[in-house]
Amino acid sequence: MLLIHKIVLSILLLASSLFAFEIDPFNPKASLVENFSTNCLQMTQSQQMLKAYLMIGLNSTFQNPKKNLAKAIVDYDRRAHQVHDYFFKMLGDKNQEAKNAFDEAMRLWKESKKMLEQKPTQANALKIKKNLLEMISQLLAGTKPLATPDLELISLTGKLCRKPVEITNDYLMKIWGIEITHYEEEIAKIIRNFHINLRILSENKLNNADSLALLKKAQRQFMFFEIMYRSKTRFIPHLLSKKADDNFLIIRQIKTIYKAQAKKDR
Repeated sequence: MLLIHKIVLSILLLASSLFAFEIDPFNPKASLVENFSTNCLQMTQSQQMLKAYLMIGLNSTFQNPKKNLAKAIVDYDRRAHQVHDYFFKMLGDKNQEAKNAFDEAMRLWKESKKMLEQKPTQANALKIKKNLLEMISQLLAGTKPLATPDLELISLTGKLCRKPVEITNDYLMKIWGIEITHYEEEIAKIIRNFHINLRILSENKLNNADSLALLKKAQRQFMFFEIMYRSKTRFIPHLLSKKADDNFLIIRQIKTIYKAQAKKDR
């Protein structure tokens, strides 16, 4: 039985090693729906970069996090500037507070970028985590004046996508020996938030049979993180990373469906 378990786990890890997160290019001529979605990717993929950083700190070579992070930083930085400039233009002269939010998001990214490029340390990991979570809040605030109900739903898929990565990052920090203040409360809050967002998305008008099936799949996948959180057994970083990536791919499929429907409604 133990041998079978090891074989199955090896197959799962091998399959997931084919997936390494890619920073999608930015198209300034794309629709607002598409670029609003790209802004959501800025938020989610910041957490993926932190995950890669933590895997390096744990001396893991799974999915070659060192190589992937180095490439992602360059691509992400380019896109961050493009997203900033695009929304500055879209916001015009009447939304200075939102533009200030994009400026603050850029400041937080630049500070985090310097640390991501350095050899991982526990102190920097905590600072990067804090910076990127605040950056997400600023990116959300920056797009608020442009948000329609459909775009808000697309943004909500990003929140659904980020929660498993956030749990994974906190767990990886814990394995690394980093003390997170109020760890139990933080994870419990993330779990509650996931289920609230899942319910809202399950009831929205952009759904079809495919997206509803994918939302149920995402719910089943998330059970792994709830079990992990409550378990006394230590989970290996490789498996955590794979599960977070699996969820990301599922939610991206849902977002694609929502984007297509939102474009029809505009």
